[in-house]
Amino acid sequence: MFATTTIRTEDLREGDLPPAGSDWTAYASFALTFDPSQRYRSAEACAELAAWAFSRWKATGRLPTSLDELRGCLWFEQRRARFLGHATPEAKNWASALVAEMRWHVRGTLKLSA
Repeated sequence: MFATTTIRTEDLREGDLPPAGSDWTAYASFALTFDPSQRYRSAEACAELAAWAFSRWKATGRLPTSLDELRGCLWFEQRRARFLGHATPEAKNWASALVAEMRWHVRGTLKLSA
């Protein structure tokens, strides 16, 4: 679907992130710059984290606090949307929130979500 190059989390820069208000294609393309095998023991482990984080976000508005976790959640959301054949409006909001939080991390300013 998208041809991308992996970007290690420690090499991630603000310019690598999709702009605020991007469409799903930009979020999905960026999601594929993350290789979950570098951080998680399996894709399933990444999926478990993402499912838990998504449920918590819906209930409390809180996002993961580590850049690797944020990227893992976005990677999994892309995978889920690809499987479903589309991204839901809620998935787009989730992706936007994840990328906004990533922006704080790469700027070097720690901002914990609500």
